[in-house]
Amino acid sequence: MKRLGIALHRSGNKNLVVRGDEVKSSKISGEIPKLNSVVMDRTLNKVGTIASVFGPVDHPYFLVKGFKKIPDSEFRVLVNERIYVR
Repeated sequence: MKRLGIALHRSGNKNLVVRGDEVKSSKISGEIPKLNSVVMDRTLNKVGTIASVFGPVDHPYFLVKGFKKIPDSEFRVLVNERIYVR
């Protein structure tokens, strides 16, 4: 399990914008998680998948699409929390 970053805010219905942790310039291609990777919170609950990667290469942003079974109230709690990827 790897740290993905910190959830900045919700975007739309069950979407999270996550600011990724800093990526070292020598390992950029190997460190950025792949699309559709499963994303989890700190208690290892599956939250959703990575739908998009955007922004600067050294501090990428990720759009995480939440699973339908996750209630909207749990997404509100994830803002400003650390998010992980498997």
